[in-house]
This record gives sequence, C-alpha cells and structure tokens, in this order.
Amino acid sequence: MARTTRRSLIAAAALGASLVLAGCSVANPITTQGAYAASDGVRAELGGVTVENLLILTEGEGETGHVLGSIVNHTTEPVQVTLTLGENGGSIPFRLPAEGTVNLTDEGTALESVDVPAGAVLPGSISTSGAGSVSVPVPVLDGTIPPYDEYLASR
Repeated sequence: MARTTRRSLIAAAALGASLVLAGCSVANPITTQGAYAASDGVRAELGGVTVENLLILTEGEGETGHVLGSIVNHTTEPVQVTLTLGENGGSIPFRLPAEGTVNLTDEGTALESVDVPAGAVLPGSISTSGAGSVSVPVPVLDGTIPPYDEYLASR
C-alpha cells in the first residue's frame, strides 16, 4: 500500500511540474517565433517587402561604405524598391521580381562616402512603388568584428 501511494505521489508531482513548466510559454512568449533582426543589421517591413540585416561596413568616416543585407519581396507581383542612405544620400533603386530576393552584398551595393564614423547610425529610408516609405537607422560598422574584418579585407 505504501509503495502504491509513493508512486502516485511521484506521478502527481511529475504531472504538476510538467503543467507548471508548460505554463511558462503562455506567460512568456517565445521571442524567436516573432520577426526580429538576428544579426548586427536592422530589419524593416513595408507593404510585403522586407529588408533584412541592413548595415554598412566602412574603414572610416568619409570612406567607401559597403552595404550589406537583402531585400525580399513576399508578394506575387514585381515591385520597385528604393533604398536611400544618408541625409544627402543618393537613391539606389532595385527591381524585385514576384517573390524574389536581392542580396545587396552580392550586388556590390556601395556608398561613395559614409557621412558618419563606425559605431554610429546613418539615417536611411526604404520606399516601394505602392506602400510609401519607412525610415530606418542603419548601423555603420568597421572591420573589428569578425567576420566583417575578412569582408573588408577582400574588398
């Protein structure tokens, strides 16, 4: 009889612990299930278009700025996306096919000169032909953080 009671208590305790631990995800949603910037760059969404991990690498203020990141069209229609970087920066247009992606790194997207030092943010905006525009503070990094040191060395 004592053995059966002990097993029942252990089973009840295990069940109670399972319920308590399972309840943690109700009170604390899982952060990685939501959209977030998983790296050093920023993320922005605008009318079915997402800009992922947008950042600028430079060797110093006034130097060339290499634009890293990607633009993803989640819609079933082609879209014109314009990326503007810096207060007086030029606009860089991209034509994305339906459900297409542009890798800014592979495209060799660059700024002739970066107006701010590494560690600062460069004001930017992203606009599409149908959804307007959104402002985005773009981080500027140098080659002191791996793997960016290798990236700048190869440029």
